[in-house]
Amino acid sequence: MLQTKTENYLIFTDLDGTLLDHYTYSTDEAKEMLEYLKSNNIPLIIVTSKTKQEILKLRKKLQIDYPFIVENGAGIFLPDGKSFEQINMGKTYSETLCFLNQYRETFNIKSFFDMSVNVISSLTGLDIENSTLAKKRDFCEPFIIEDESKIEDLRQLSLKEGFDIIKGGRFYHLITQGQDKAHAILKLQKIYEEKFNKKYKTIALGDGENDKTMLDVSDISVLIRKFDGTFIDYDKKNLVKTQSIGPRGWNEALKGILCK
Repeated sequence: MLQTKTENYLIFTDLDGTLLDHYTYSTDEAKEMLEYLKSNNIPLIIVTSKTKQEILKLRKKLQIDYPFIVENGAGIFLPDGKSFEQINMGKTYSETLCFLNQYRETFNIKSFFDMSVNVISSLTGLDIENSTLAKKRDFCEPFIIEDESKIEDLRQLSLKEGFDIIKGGRFYHLITQGQDKAHAILKLQKIYEEKFNKKYKTIALGDGENDKTMLDVSDISVLIRKFDGTFIDYDKKNLVKTQSIGPRGWNEALKGILCK
């Protein structure tokens, strides 16, 4: 029988390529530790570039009812009965599109707003239903740019107007300047500690460039091996790097940390 260590933990997890398989979006290889967290009432908090609507569907499938963080830290959603308390950490979606629309033609940008559901499906591997949910955005905008050598020029323009650009697993993302997964998880950690009047040790798991800040500020940081067998360029004292890729690596890391 697996034994739980005595610390109070908050688990912050990325999705694509981390808890979800890069190709199939399955969590099957993480089933053991998903069940373990559930049976030991250890909060599993999703921190993702995905939208609120996508996460609502996934939470139902995984049968978890904890807060979650969407669109690369732009919004925190706290369960409040049958609804959610929303904490905005970034600019609105309309403000984001307003900036991007200025430069669509100059930089030859295609974003979720002007992509059809079928195109999003072909680029992401999501089915039509989930691609539809991915278009229902509240804050940030994923996009592709024809000439990636120009991304830094676009980023400098974005910084002048209070935005920033980060790279996710498949897309670039236009976000609010200063917004990241780190600010959101620190905010949520504080909410937990004030609500329950106790300290929590944080564990963060991710595989992408947009996970670096989250890994930076967590007590235990887990870098997941990517789908192609590589790791992103990242290091930190006592960093845990998985042998396996995706959800299998996620499972092995948490088992090593939480179980004797």
